[in-house]
Amino acid sequence: MTLTMHPVRVVPLCSRYAPAVAFAVLPLMAQGAGLEDAFATMDKIAQQFRAVSTDIKRDVYTAVIDDHEKDMGTMKAKRDKHDTLIRIDFTSPAEKVLALDDTKAQVYTPKTKTIQELDVKKGVVDQFLLLGFGASSAEIKEHYEVTYLGTEKIGADGTWHLQLIPRSSDVLKYLKKAELWISQSSGLPMQEKLYTSTSGDYELVYYSNVKLNPSLPDSAVKLNPPKGVTISRPRL
Repeated sequence: MTLTMHPVRVVPLCSRYAPAVAFAVLPLMAQGAGLEDAFATMDKIAQQFRAVSTDIKRDVYTAVIDDHEKDMGTMKAKRDKHDTLIRIDFTSPAEKVLALDDTKAQVYTPKTKTIQELDVKKGVVDQFLLLGFGASSAEIKEHYEVTYLGTEKIGADGTWHLQLIPRSSDVLKYLKKAELWISQSSGLPMQEKLYTSTSGDYELVYYSNVKLNPSLPDSAVKLNPPKGVTISRPRL
């Protein structure tokens, strides 16, 4: 009797499990690529960023009473190596001006001719500007834990959706986490959601008519109230 020896076909272990490995790894690779694309575009903007102006719409949600308070207006911001200045002029439903610099926040209400003034820790305002306007990827990663949540359409525009959790305990007092929707074409935020408490409160902000590096004098981003206003400094 003659025995015929057939060659033994060895199936590599990695080949047998390749579909499962690919199923697990490819999404992670795509996430990494998406975040890299977002950061690369934002870095290009950061290199040239000096100022921004934009129209805003805001939805402030208070979870405990299930209430939405909506307003709208304009925002102007300037940033250089030494200072960060932000001014938001709310025009509806009531006039109000919020001005921020590296040392204080001021809220001016024209109807009552009052200003509420709060001290802020140096650098906190700059942290908020880092939420998308003029921030480099190095700055964002230094100050936030970043999670890539994928791509989404806002209107006709594609965006990268990011989640940011502050590393600073000072910033965490004001902001628990944030979600950003960064335009794939402009590298600037189209929308952001700021979670201001652990109970579900948030501010959802929509940006439109965004202009990069408009000519803005300091007077355009500072509070210039008329004479005779009353200034209060409430304790937190």
